Amino acid sequence: MGLQKMSSAVAAVQVRALVHLEAVVKEDSLHRGETPKQALKVARTEASAALKRSKAATGQTMSSCRRLVRSMPGMLAALAEGKIVAASCHQVSTVMGPATPEQRRQVDEILTEHLGHLEDCGPQEWGDEADKVLHTLDPDGAAARHQQAKRERSVTVRRGRHGMSTITAHVSGLDGARIRKGLSVAAEKARAGGDRRGHQQIMVDLFADALIGRGDGVDPTTLDIGVIITDRSLFAPAHADAAIIEGYGSVTYEHIRAEMQRAMVEDGDSDLALTLRRLYADADDGQLVAVESRAREFPKALARFIRFAHQTCRAPHCDANIRQTDHIVPWSQGGETSLANGNGLCAADNQKEESGQTVRVITDENGVRRTVEWTSRYGQTARRRGTNVDPVGTALRLRQREESARRAAERDEAAQIDTAQIDTAQIDTAQFDAERSRDHAADEPGKSFHRAFARIDPERFAHLDVHPAAPLSRRAQNWLRRRRADYVVGRHQAVPSGGPPGADRT
Repeated sequence: MGLQKMSSAVAAVQVRALVHLEAVVKEDSLHRGETPKQALKVARTEASAALKRSKAATGQTMSSCRRLVRSMPGMLAALAEGKIVAASCHQVSTVMGPATPEQRRQVDEILTEHLGHLEDCGPQEWGDEADKVLHTLDPDGAAARHQQAKRERSVTVRRGRHGMSTITAHVSGLDGARIRKGLSVAAEKARAGGDRRGHQQIMVDLFADALIGRGDGVDPTTLDIGVIITDRSLFAPAHADAAIIEGYGSVTYEHIRAEMQRAMVEDGDSDLALTLRRLYADADDGQLVAVESRAREFPKALARFIRFAHQTCRAPHCDANIRQTDHIVPWSQGGETSLANGNGLCAADNQKEESGQTVRVITDENGVRRTVEWTSRYGQTARRRGTNVDPVGTALRLRQREESARRAAERDEAAQIDTAQIDTAQIDTAQFDAERSRDHAADEPGKSFHRAFARIDPERFAHLDVHPAAPLSRRAQNWLRRRRADYVVGRHQAVPSGGPPGADRT
């Protein structure tokens, strides 16, 4: 583990060193009066000698290093920290070759945010993620890039070791997926029929037989090729996303749209037939979602869906094609046959228990599966999750924007309610103050009269519930005593002495 991080750090230093070497050699060559083209050739020769690689391979490496240093600091930092291997880093840089520096910086920022779930992916998936992000940021440019690559289709035959050769056919993505699946299906049928050759051996023999007319070949019309394409790509090309071909990876949406239109126009005369199915992606992380099954073996539809959702083997650092659908928690231990407990794996990685590995699902706070953690016998961990069909988070950003608008509306409504309550409170306070002033003004003479008597005889006038103020002076008390014989208290009013018979005199 430590050596791998050190190796990645050395690779990051080498990237910067090659860019610096190129700059120094080119500057010296220009001082010598040579043209920029000659200076580039000299720099490439010097780097080729330092790397002990061919000039052609060195030129590709130097171009990749130049893009990383100038436009993709996030990927270079991840390489220096050991979070990504050199092969994956250069794969991303190669994919970004046709892009502009500004587009590279945007893709670099998004991939850096995705580092958490891409860290343990293979180089192919790293490049595929970069391709999908670039496609979404620049759908018009994606169509142009596809047309340019299509003009460069070719077949290459290279000499191999021990009397063998390697044939490379540079064809469209859909044709490549059909060829691979046709050979794979035929190989599976042959093995089911008792053929003891290996799967890959049967595929290559069928491939050679079909090309040179030595066998029956493969009938492409019997193949079912899964393609994932968003509604935006079909109905709003200006905001299109990359399409994904089952077992192959991302391709430009225009390539799939053209094939679909051709199949519909030819109406039965085409070698392609369309069957549309609705798929739903999680807005939070772009992974496909589906229902579970009670069967022990994964039903055909669910297994197919897992191949759609995972595309390649989900074991750490593996880009092999999916051959088997695995229960993460084994059926014998109570594991369910569901998307949440299913993993698309190659044949080798499906023997995880025999390899001393344990696997568990990592869920979020709502219990939704987000990633899968692999742990080796000696404690090394890695995580892989499903393919992100919405790498730039279009659905998530739309939902966040709607949520922000909703919260802003709620805040404005609350502010208006608070303002109305303040205005009402101010009106109520003013009315209360006015009424209190009127009551005080109307009642003040009577209270003053009662307080005067309460000061003289508190016990007798206690029923008036009047709190006397400060005691009267001696002169005032004498004056009131002289007047007591002149007043009688009754019916809450002062009555002169000599009133009606029976009146209580004091």
